[in-house]
Amino acid sequence: VGNDVATIDGVMGVIEILSSRREYTKINPFIVLLGKGDHEITSSWTSSFGYEYATTIGITRNNITFVGTGKDTTTILGGFGIENVENITFKNMTVTNTSDNGSGIHMRNAKVELIDVALKGCDNDAVWITSSTSATTLVATRCEFANSDYGALVFGSLTSATFKNCVFNDNKYDGINGSLQPTIHLHGEATAVHSNDRFGIHAQY
Repeated sequence: VGNDVATIDGVMGVIEILSSRREYTKINPFIVLLGKGDHEITSSWTSSFGYEYATTIGITRNNITFVGTGKDTTTILGGFGIENVENITFKNMTVTNTSDNGSGIHMRNAKVELIDVALKGCDNDAVWITSSTSATTLVATRCEFANSDYGALVFGSLTSATFKNCVFNDNKYDGINGSLQPTIHLHGEATAVHSNDRFGIHAQY
């Protein structure tokens, strides 16, 4: 972003055009390279429940990988709405969404992977998985979920979230909140849940 597309808001338009010309797959995804610095999202996204979220990009195609240069060097100022798509991957970046009710990643009926991503400083949740009607999976490796209302809010019996060597800290309420019977896996010696204002891990009904 910056060389071929002026702003990150223009990325989905380019992906829509190019995806109509060729097929991208899980093995050969559309790759979005994000350079150093701040990448500000100014567009809004409306969820399938009809709620509009400011400074959020809606992901509308399968098989997309976003690659930054590192947690300390590439920052997304805004968040991502991910519904009814699969094989969406984020690597090597920080995502922060300070808009009212803003989440770093808001997902439903989707399959997402996070590798070396910090989601922090969000007005709402670092990652929010709402109740789904089809199998929904999140796999996060060496990620940080911090300084938001919730680190990870995981809803629904069709949802599976796996966290490998991830840290959940300094959130206003819970580090991890699981509701409505999701499946949550925590792996790795570097996994840590600490300094959250209410519960580290909260499992309910």
